[in-house]
Amino acid sequence: MKFTKLTSSVLAGATLLSILAPTATFAATSTAGSQGATDDNGGTPLPMTDKTVAGISFGDNSDNGNTGYLRLQMVPHTLDFGNHKLLNNSKRDFTADGKNTTLASNDLAASYDNTDANKTRILNTTDPALSKVENKAWATVVDKQITRTGTGYAATTTPKSGSWELSVKSDDALTAVDSAGNKTSETITGAKLSFDNTAYGRTQKVFELTKDANDASWATDSTAAGVTADDTDISAAGIVKSFGTVLKDNGTDVTVATAADGEGQGANVFGWAPQDIKLTMPQGAQVNNAIYKANLTWTLSSTAA
Repeated sequence: MKFTKLTSSVLAGATLLSILAPTATFAATSTAGSQGATDDNGGTPLPMTDKTVAGISFGDNSDNGNTGYLRLQMVPHTLDFGNHKLLNNSKRDFTADGKNTTLASNDLAASYDNTDANKTRILNTTDPALSKVENKAWATVVDKQITRTGTGYAATTTPKSGSWELSVKSDDALTAVDSAGNKTSETITGAKLSFDNTAYGRTQKVFELTKDANDASWATDSTAAGVTADDTDISAAGIVKSFGTVLKDNGTDVTVATAADGEGQGANVFGWAPQDIKLTMPQGAQVNNAIYKANLTWTLSSTAA
């Protein structure tokens, strides 16, 4: 194409027009309008906000709702003996880390629900006073009885630690459950649950352990005027090193620990390595492709009259 002076002038003019032409703007909702009488955002002013929570947790940090100067704060809520190919009647012991003792080839999954994560929770702690129960399944009794000052209590009730017992019993036999978790009629009679090598630790860092709002003021309450400390561990004789129960309906309470008068101020933690918690299946038991469950009840009771 041959440009003439006229063509060049026209092109130059077109270019000039495009430069000088006003740029279009596309206004949405005016911030001022959304906040003013014109109500530009239909009743909700801008800016508006919402929230996100980022969370992660470790171990069992659930709250059972128990309260009181003396309370059962934690027990092992799940003991997970894993998923296995079959029941070998010569290798009938299973541990709470999901393993068939001395028969690793029989282990399929670490959890009874066929997943890889074993559900037996262990204690995560950096408290030196609890080093013996770290990385163990655990039960905790919180004893704050020294802070029960004043009058009006029963004659045998005192502001002293101890005089309590922790026990556990079987509620029912090992029973197959359906896909909704409901019990079926299939039960295994004579299975036994045992706990060996009970470890013990006691700490005054109660709130740091429990993260329970009930314990937030323990550090100041336990040193308040009129409070007399009796900072003593439960004696070795009061802790049962090994105990067990047959899994059956309405079992009998089995003692785990007993605190004498003046023992146990603070948080008392009893722990068991998962491999020291054992499920022994009865000789000749017949099993199907199913999940079998049994329930335990842990009880904290007073030994004072």
